[in-house]
Amino acid sequence: MKKEEMLKLPEISEIPDFGLYMDQVITYMEKSYPKKPLTKTMINNYSKDKILYPSHKKKYAREHLMLLALIQILKRTLTLPEIKILLGPVSKECANGHTESLYRLYEDFHGLFNTTISHSEELRNRVSENLSDSRVKILVYSLISAYFGNLSEELLAEADQ
Repeated sequence: MKKEEMLKLPEISEIPDFGLYMDQVITYMEKSYPKKPLTKTMINNYSKDKILYPSHKKKYAREHLMLLALIQILKRTLTLPEIKILLGPVSKECANGHTESLYRLYEDFHGLFNTTISHSEELRNRVSENLSDSRVKILVYSLISAYFGNLSEELLAEADQ
C-alpha cells in the first residue's frame, strides 16, 4: 500500500479551528483522504441522518471536521446505521454545544491510531514474508477483517441497547 493511500487521522491541532464553507470542507478532506473523496451530498446525508450535526450559518467548525475524519475511517468497515449508533450521540451533544465527549473520543482514538497502524503493518510484513500465494494472503486479511468486524458488531449491539 502506498504511503498516500494509508489511513490518516490528523491531530486536533492540525484541523482548522475556524468556520469553513462546504467547498472548503471538501477540499480539506480530499487532502487527507484522496482515495475516498467526500461529496456535498454525502455531507448533507450525514447531517440528515444525524451522524453529523448541522452547520452553523453554512459554516463547518473543527468539530465537524473531526466527525468527518472519523466517518471517513469508519465507513470502510461499518454501515451508516452502525456509524450512527457510534457517533450519533456524540453529534447530538455537539449540536447542543457540548463537545467534550467528541474531543475525548477523538483524542483517545488518535492516541491508539499510529500504534494500531504500526502493528498492522508488522502483521502485514509477517504475512508477506511467510506467504507467496496472493490468494492465501487475501484469505488471511479477510479472516482478520472478519474477526475484528465481529468484535465491532458485538460492541455496537451493546451500545445500541
